Amino acid sequence: MSVILLTKGPVCTVAAIHQNGPVVVRKIVKSQFLRAATLLDAASLGFLVQVTLGFKKNSVHDVFIKKEPSEVKEALEENKDLCSFEEYTARFYMPAPAIIRPALRDELIHRQLVKEEHFANPPLKWPPSGGPI
Repeated sequence: MSVILLTKGPVCTVAAIHQNGPVVVRKIVKSQFLRAATLLDAASLGFLVQVTLGFKKNSVHDVFIKKEPSEVKEALEENKDLCSFEEYTARFYMPAPAIIRPALRDELIHRQLVKEEHFANPPLKWPPSGGPI
């Protein structure tokens, strides 16, 4: 589960783990990802959404949307075995993985699930100005 939380940026998909995750978890399958994302959702660390792109049934993407660091501090303290607040925050403010396709990125932004700057290079300035940490 911690691999989802420690993926760069505010979003995580199976493809992002395959591309950027530690070697030992790069073989994760969709069912394992969904199970872990559901547990993280129950722990109030984010939520799982399905995004359908185009008209093809096989273009359904399961995306775990991580909550802002300020919203998960208490939940991470209760689940210290997952990752530290500092690790989570540092990873959250990195640009999302390049494997997140432009169409998926645009749909997530359109639904106001993430901000456009989360897909920018270089990484976002941390801590964000005006935001509590």
